[in-house]
Amino acid sequence: MLIAGSFAAVRFTPLRELLTAERLGALLETARGHWWTPLALVGLYGVLCPLGVPASPMIVVGGAIFGFGWGTFWNWLGGLVGATVSFLLARFLGREFVEKIGGSKMRRAEQMLSRRGWPMLIGMRFLPVPFALANSAAAVVGVRLLPFLVTTAIGLVPPMAVLTYAATALLAAAEGSRGEILRNLTLVFLLFGSLVIFPVMIRRRLRKRRLARILARRAARTNGA
Repeated sequence: MLIAGSFAAVRFTPLRELLTAERLGALLETARGHWWTPLALVGLYGVLCPLGVPASPMIVVGGAIFGFGWGTFWNWLGGLVGATVSFLLARFLGREFVEKIGGSKMRRAEQMLSRRGWPMLIGMRFLPVPFALANSAAAVVGVRLLPFLVTTAIGLVPPMAVLTYAATALLAAAEGSRGEILRNLTLVFLLFGSLVIFPVMIRRRLRKRRLARILARRAARTNGA
């Protein structure tokens, strides 16, 4: 929704006149010229992510300023910092406070993490689970800091790469041809959809296999009796 809305705003509203290729290029070039710009971006992640602010606007900014390569890196580092601060803050505040804020969603996230361990810690980065909620659930469930850092570092790579590419495609919408715009946005939505759909499909398949094994054991016990 963020990508589509921003694209529509750039193409079909007065914002299009303000964000000309020349003005946008000059603004981004100025931002790139400051040594503290990456640190400011990472700092925003560290402050806003624990407050529950979605990371999407920061990802767009990182991709627009630094491009796909360095933008992915700085967004990944910022996401890792934001996740770590969220984790430590939730551990400091305690289970009772976190559960009051998260409610039933927090309890479901706790159940998922407590049953599946490391694979789910990585997999939650691909599922539509709020970023701050996933980090807080890991903290109150008793996940140690080192495993949390390792799984978060691994799990953030694909979504950050795809979303950063989406930001660069959005920037191209202000200055590229229509065919290039449509091609880039189509690729973005396909990649982003795969990040959400494929993990869900794999999870359902694994669940069916576990159910089949359980039913087979019950049948064997019944026949043995």
